[in-house]
Amino acid sequence: MLDIRMFREHAGVIRADHDKRGLSHESIDEVIRLDDAWRKARYDADQLRRKRNEAARGIAAAKKAGDDEEFNRIKAEVDQIAAEIEALGTLADQHELERDQIRMSVPNILHDDVPVGEDESGNTQHSLHGEKPAFEFQPRTHNELIEMNKWVDLPRAAKIAGSRFFFLKGDLAHLELALQQYSVDFIAERGFTFVQPPVMMNREAYEGVTDLGDFESVMYNVQPEGFYTIATSEHPLTAMFMDEVI
Repeated sequence: MLDIRMFREHAGVIRADHDKRGLSHESIDEVIRLDDAWRKARYDADQLRRKRNEAARGIAAAKKAGDDEEFNRIKAEVDQIAAEIEALGTLADQHELERDQIRMSVPNILHDDVPVGEDESGNTQHSLHGEKPAFEFQPRTHNELIEMNKWVDLPRAAKIAGSRFFFLKGDLAHLELALQQYSVDFIAERGFTFVQPPVMMNREAYEGVTDLGDFESVMYNVQPEGFYTIATSEHPLTAMFMDEVI
């Protein structure tokens, strides 16, 4: 989530980024509007606190002088100011909540190297590693290879779990494990710590790392506990430091 100071000091950068993405500025404008309203409510509340403190000094003076009428008048004024302060606090909290909910939906700033285009045809090649092999025969597709070697069982997986699931078998199952271990060794050799995160997160933690509302309806979840299966390990790895300053 973009720091609120970005909206206050560099709104033009966010607008330019939205232009690159083909997005409207509506969410940016709304965040700025609500932030201004939040700051005004807090400012007005601070001004009323000063006024209340000044009036409160009059209560002590009226009480000392035995002026009951003045005492009651000032006390009523202080009580009214206190009620207004409370109302402004509630309003500020509401503005802050709405502001941050919208702010969460604003994407991060694109890297300068990201190409701008109408669709995927505008993509550019960033780098190329190795050489593309040349075969003296027509290579088979991945689908053909897994069917020939019985490496995957799709019909039985669909029968018990629905579409997009699979049983991975034999050499291909071993290959997947080998690739996972290779990845672990690769990052460990470069000084990174391997972390196996939880596969579920509570709502509060998830909302801290992404806009859950965008895809909540298509996520597997456990209710009423409010746990969600993770979409990617970066979500729990980020939430791992929730409520901490590092």
